[in-house]
Amino acid sequence: MEPAQRAKALLDAMRRTPMLRGARLSDARLELRDEIASTIEGEGVLPRLARRIAFQLILKFDETELGDRTIWSAVGQQLRQETERLKTGLRLVDRQIIVALPKLSPDRISGFLEELKATDPTIARTVLNTALDAANPVSAGRRYLAEYHRVIEQLRTIDPQVARTLANATFMARVPHRKAMNHLKRFADLTRKFRDDVGFARTVARMSCRAPDPLKAAKSFIANHDAVVAELTAQGIEGDIARTLAGIACLSSDPIPTAHKLLKHFEDVLNLVKRTHPSVARSIALSACRAADPLKAAQSYMKNHDVIVRMISRTDPQRARKVATQAFRSDNPLRWAKRYLSELGETRAQVSAG
Repeated sequence: MEPAQRAKALLDAMRRTPMLRGARLSDARLELRDEIASTIEGEGVLPRLARRIAFQLILKFDETELGDRTIWSAVGQQLRQETERLKTGLRLVDRQIIVALPKLSPDRISGFLEELKATDPTIARTVLNTALDAANPVSAGRRYLAEYHRVIEQLRTIDPQVARTLANATFMARVPHRKAMNHLKRFADLTRKFRDDVGFARTVARMSCRAPDPLKAAKSFIANHDAVVAELTAQGIEGDIARTLAGIACLSSDPIPTAHKLLKHFEDVLNLVKRTHPSVARSIALSACRAADPLKAAQSYMKNHDVIVRMISRTDPQRARKVATQAFRSDNPLRWAKRYLSELGETRAQVSAG
């Protein structure tokens, strides 16, 4: 077999069995592991990935199967190509690639993501990102997704506003339904006054569910939120703007100074955007104020807004600006615009049928 073929066969065979851990190696095997890792890394592979692959190869194969430097170099070349494919095709970051490639090939990862998307596109990538850390990512991901949907269905009749957020925060737990129910009961009363602000209720749910003490975290978050709102409204800021900025600022460790920084960003962006996009200036300013570079983010949002308006106006000019206002924040604005337009069409059809 050619080196590239042998390298592929080695990686395929390595990935057919779960990763091995904790084995004690002789000095000779340790030296061989380091030599393999160095050779793989020399082909442009991430250092940690090279070491993890070398360790698995040493544990799962004997020396006669591992071949020589020619084979190890070919392994490195394939891993470098696989890394680039995952970065460009699936937008995985280095940490995810390091944990994923010793377990799954790019084809398997891509196929599994498509499987998850076919079931629930809104949570597919979150499930994949979490499952990659598991010993068996595919079986773990399928279990996570099943638990996620079970929690949603059981909570939907109790509190549909936060059911999906609670499920998202708890679907990895050993007993996610029980954990979600406990969280729901503990902070339901705290969020009752925010029933008309679903976004804030979801923020409280998402933040508190992941804290060691959910009730304490929710109380602290709401107290900080109220303090920031009071601070901003005392300066003459409109209530809805103050509440939006407070919801963002309270995610930081120092909410009030953060709120003042966000307010400055909001005002700077508002002054820029209202010159050319007055109808969406406030929406864009509220979205861009949290970015590392608010003005650059605002310019991107304005561009997205214009692209969506032009596209939708060809077929549905009456709803073009409404769709653009909803979809301009996306990193794939046209796709989300089409999806939102489709949802509007379905809603209109249901109303007409009713």
